[in-house]
Amino acid sequence: MTDLKPATSYTSTSLHEAVKLRLDEGGAFSQSIKPQTVPHFFSEVCEKYPELPALTWETPGAGVDGWTTVNYREYQENVEQAALMLLSVGLKERSSVGILAFNCPEWFFAELGTFRAGAVVAGIYPSNSAEAVHHVLVTSESSVVVVDDAQQMAKVRAIKDRLPLLQAVIQIHGPFEAFVDQEPGYYSWLKLQEKTYPSELKEELLARESRICPNECAMLIFTSGTVGLPKAVMLSHDNIIFDTKAAAHLLKDVHIGKESFVSYLPLSHVAAQIFDVFLGLSHAGCVTFADKDALKGTLIKTFKKARPTKLFGVPRVFEKLQERLVAAEAKAKPYSRLLLAQARAAVTEHQNTIMAGKTPSIYGNAKYWLASRVIKPIHQMMGLDNCRVFLTGGAPTSDELKEFFLGLDIALGECYGMSESGGAITLNVDISNIYSAGRAIEGLDLRVHEPDCNGQGEIIMRGRSNFMGYLGLPEKTEETITEDGWLRSGDLGFIDSKGNLIISGRLKELIITAGGENIPPVHIEELIKKELPCVSNAILIGDHRKYLTVLLALKTKSDPKTGVPLDALREETIEWLRELDIHQTRLSDLLSIPADLQVTNDSAVQTAALEISAEPKLLEALEEGIKRANKNAISNAQRVQKFALVPHEFSVATGELGPTLKIRRNIVHAKYAQVIERLYK
Repeated sequence: MTDLKPATSYTSTSLHEAVKLRLDEGGAFSQSIKPQTVPHFFSEVCEKYPELPALTWETPGAGVDGWTTVNYREYQENVEQAALMLLSVGLKERSSVGILAFNCPEWFFAELGTFRAGAVVAGIYPSNSAEAVHHVLVTSESSVVVVDDAQQMAKVRAIKDRLPLLQAVIQIHGPFEAFVDQEPGYYSWLKLQEKTYPSELKEELLARESRICPNECAMLIFTSGTVGLPKAVMLSHDNIIFDTKAAAHLLKDVHIGKESFVSYLPLSHVAAQIFDVFLGLSHAGCVTFADKDALKGTLIKTFKKARPTKLFGVPRVFEKLQERLVAAEAKAKPYSRLLLAQARAAVTEHQNTIMAGKTPSIYGNAKYWLASRVIKPIHQMMGLDNCRVFLTGGAPTSDELKEFFLGLDIALGECYGMSESGGAITLNVDISNIYSAGRAIEGLDLRVHEPDCNGQGEIIMRGRSNFMGYLGLPEKTEETITEDGWLRSGDLGFIDSKGNLIISGRLKELIITAGGENIPPVHIEELIKKELPCVSNAILIGDHRKYLTVLLALKTKSDPKTGVPLDALREETIEWLRELDIHQTRLSDLLSIPADLQVTNDSAVQTAALEISAEPKLLEALEEGIKRANKNAISNAQRVQKFALVPHEFSVATGELGPTLKIRRNIVHAKYAQVIERLYK
């Protein structure tokens, strides 16, 4: 499983073609990491640490206090059983297994079992429609799909007759419809797991495993692109193992066998794959699974159980934690609020001194010691008192968010990567600043292509973590990977004098004004949000226009079960309005829109957006905030001239956010096209 399959190219767009590996590049570190398959890597860890806890999940009424834990020996046994289950239902070699489920131990067992059976894993977002699921299963040449529950089963059943390669659908959790375990091709996980499989099948498994090579495709990550159908990013076994080992090498203060992780971000995303599945393995750590409502409010319960030592979250996750803390603080007594504000200031001062490379004074240390006693209960309340590493990425992280957590003695280290780079390729772990995404992993060549006078240009990279290609899309692959092996990220940025990468925005998101000025929108949007703490979302408009405008969504609460934005304003919005002598607590009252507005109905939302009528005091305050933000603009062309309010906060449920919580700008532009046109009349 360390021998390479013969290959003629560094790229491939077929599940049946291997690629050449850049084994002679990347310096001593890269050359020290020998090519290896995922099953080989997994087996090494399990055999070295058989009795250490590996996975923990909630099992009400069973296990210890309602939680079940398996060690690495049991983990390995479960994976072998999953591999035999997949073979028994007709998994074809070099085909794919689609996994349409929320994070659970069976996800891990199915994934690692798929690798052992010589097949490819294709994760599917649980929020995908039946048609989106069809696209993934057809593109990935899936012969088996594993689904979460009856709801996901219904999606696959509706499209199965259009999937000639699909042999079997396996449902993990009940309740089960009558056809499961009765009709051919439909199975329950539990019934398959309880079977004893013949020795011939075990021999077939070993034979398949022996044929796997590190330079073959192991995983398909479907890009959550906002334009067109998602592309299948092909990652080889070597891509995954190299990126895991390179990222682990950068993470200092690792205690093998004592690290704790929480799995809650979608496993169809590369970040969750590397952080949950593979860093968990490389640290011989224990991964605790959150429940389905993790991002709707139950995550802290899981943190309290797991007490993670390392945490990765997209910015929206940390924003949710911030909202919860701000709401709790608003209910506290004035003295407690004052004490917390002073403690935050002392902690921030201490952290900034450390980041500047200076030694705090005796007085500074004493202040920090006292302040940390005030802050520590907040860590305990969130279940994060054991956490030593906090990483964020996947979308831009605002300075305001980083500064908020810095005051709580939580330095958010940004990391940068993409599906095509095989995961994170920069990590800000030795935090000497909060503005950058840190330095590149060892063994990777990171550059800025054709930098302008400010050193800014497209970020490009070359190394063993670069993806194989887009499945079935040779032209798109050639557009993304140059002939000499450079991956074009499509991201703008620059590298500072200390080697830190600073991200400016997306090339595709660049606004080119009618005057020909190139403007990255994220920077200006963050300036506005910093000045206006009541604003949840700001979207800059101005492509091929004479001037810039912005759409603003105010902060409201959201339904904890569905994620749908509610009419009730958040505490920080109410507090901000109070300072203007405005005492409304509902968005409908504030903007004179229907209180029963169906925010998932685009037509109703568009009508409401055109009828918004806010009182002058609010509009003046928003305008003043934009004027303050404009003072920090790089040029006159980057100043915002007009704004409009929209009738609800952005969310996945209403379509403005994608499954990885990135803003889908084209959707917002289309939805509010009439509002935008009005800004230019």
